[in-house]
Amino acid sequence: MGQQIIKQPKGGYAIFSTIVDNITHYDMTKEDIIEELLKEERNRITEKVNKICDKLDAGENPYYQFTLSIEDCLGVIEEVHGEKERKEVEKLIK
Repeated sequence: MGQQIIKQPKGGYAIFSTIVDNITHYDMTKEDIIEELLKEERNRITEKVNKICDKLDAGENPYYQFTLSIEDCLGVIEEVHGEKERKEVEKLIK
């Protein structure tokens, strides 16, 4: 959502939404704004993770042609860090 934090004449802060062209939150403190933005970001991240995991669970490729399998990942680890690291990671994930 496009928004701006606005200083209110009486001292608090408001959030103006450029989506609805109106103030959506009044009389906020800095801490209130931080909590509100964290809540919005948490919701956005939750939606993104759910969408990715749902696709993986359905056998789809959420990253299209760039979606890696666990074997692809282990191959990269071995190539970059060596066989010993690959085996250590395998112990942790399998």
